[in-house]
Amino acid sequence: MAYYENLTAALAANPAPVRLVAWEESAKQGETSALAQALTKLTAGEQVVAIFGPEGGLTTGEVERMQAVGVVPVGLGPRILRTETAPLYFLSAVSYVCELAAAKK
Repeated sequence: MAYYENLTAALAANPAPVRLVAWEESAKQGETSALAQALTKLTAGEQVVAIFGPEGGLTTGEVERMQAVGVVPVGLGPRILRTETAPLYFLSAVSYVCELAAAKK
């Protein structure tokens, strides 16, 4: 986990093949599958960058800038999570999909 002064610095420092941004507006718009789809497509050892905004959320313009460079907006469910807890929720989802669900296959 790292903190960056601005969005440009964060994107430049993290050129992973899979980059996701937790965006509450995705969940408000009823999006329920982008996170699941992104996680189920991962292969072993593939790097994932997850971006979380500040308290108060990201602006539409910030998300559009990220989308322009291939970052996928994903919802984290119907609840609004604090900046401190959203990464833990995300890591739990990654663990479930990549470890627990994969073990059942």
